[in-house]
This record gives sequence, structure tokens and C-alpha cells, in this order.
Amino acid sequence: MNMKRFLLLLTIFTMPVCGLMGQDRSGAPYFCNVPGTILEYIRTTAEGDVKWFHTMKIGSTSKNADTTCIDYTSHILNHKRKPYYGDEPAKLSASITQGKVTLNVAESVVAIFRTILPSGVTITSSGGESSLPSDLAPGDILPDIYASVKALGLTMRITVTERKVLRTETISTPAGKFSCLVIRERKVEKGMGRNRHTVADTWYAKGIGMVRHDTYDTDLKLITSEVLTEVHQ
Repeated sequence: MNMKRFLLLLTIFTMPVCGLMGQDRSGAPYFCNVPGTILEYIRTTAEGDVKWFHTMKIGSTSKNADTTCIDYTSHILNHKRKPYYGDEPAKLSASITQGKVTLNVAESVVAIFRTILPSGVTITSSGGESSLPSDLAPGDILPDIYASVKALGLTMRITVTERKVLRTETISTPAGKFSCLVIRERKVEKGMGRNRHTVADTWYAKGIGMVRHDTYDTDLKLITSEVLTEVHQ
């Protein structure tokens, strides 16, 4: 896989993510914690062209005191439904404590590296913890995120700042209608041949996670939009 395609993947894996349709989700976290659930997304360009298809599958869960740990996978296919990278999905994890979802941006990038680099390659990471409480409200500010990943003598640094809850909004997608919280953040990625500065708005639904993710340039011109198309088991 060429470097350009690989770098495109880093955007989707550095986003926070994802029960079931028809259930009361008022007390649920902004994440899917039902094993076996599959969430299908499609990402398109501003011109409407398909950029990729994205499948997330919730795996096993385990309980440790008041924290639930969730294993899940994420797989990206191009517009021809061919893998962007290795044939195997990236293996990821999340935790939920008292309704708060915690992911790690750095470890998400490491998961991509592990699908394409030889098993003997040393990969290290630092920082990157990102949490999404279940009781957020418009106007709330979330902590900045600082992450770095090193492999093959190269370092990638990711900074996510200006993270603010903009509003609540009900939106319709091919997967249905969802009551969402909309969060805006600014992301800078540097290193490994990548120098990217973007702004993103993400719609999160309780019990589901990400429902829509719009990426803009620094002038707020739309670059891509990713929406949830299906939720099934």
C-alpha cells in the first residue's frame, strides 16, 4: 500500500466512535457496547464521490469494577470495495466508566501500523487519551488532545484543540433518525509525510456513537462527509 492511502486512514482512526435501533438510549454512553453489532459508514467528498466504505464491529466486552472494556475492529475499503491496507481489520479498544467513553488517539494510529508493518517492528506511542462524558451539553469545552507515535525512526504528532459542544440536533441518515450532540474540534497532524490542518464537526448519538463526521479546511470549506448507513448484527 502506498503512503498516500495509508495516511488517509489516520483521520478516521483518530476520531472517537459507537445499542441497537429501537431501544431507549437516554441513559447510554456515546458509544456502542452491544457485542456483535456492526456499524456501516460511507465517506464521500464534497463533490459527492465515494471515498471509502467503513465497517466497525463491536467485539467482546469485559467488566473491571465500574469500568467496561470493549474490543472492536475497524476496516476501510476504497470506492471499489478493495482494502486500503492489510486484509485484516485494525483491532481497537475503548472503555466506559460511569457513562464516560475513553479512547486513545495514539493507540488508534498504532493499530493501523500493526496491520501493515512487519510484526518485529517496534512501535511506541504517548499521550492521546480522549474522553466523551454522557452528560455533555451545548457550550461545554473538552480537554485538548496531544498524541505522538513513533515507528521506523519516524514520528507522527497529532494535536486536537478547540473542542466544543456546539448544539444538539436531530438528523436523518440512511440508518435512521438520531438525536445527536454536535462537537467541533481542530486537528493538526504532522510527521511521516503528513502536514494537515483541519476542522471537523461530529454528530454523536447515545448508544451508537458517531453518526456523521464532516471535515473542513481551515476556511470551513467542506472536504469530506461520513455518515452512518446501517446498524445490524
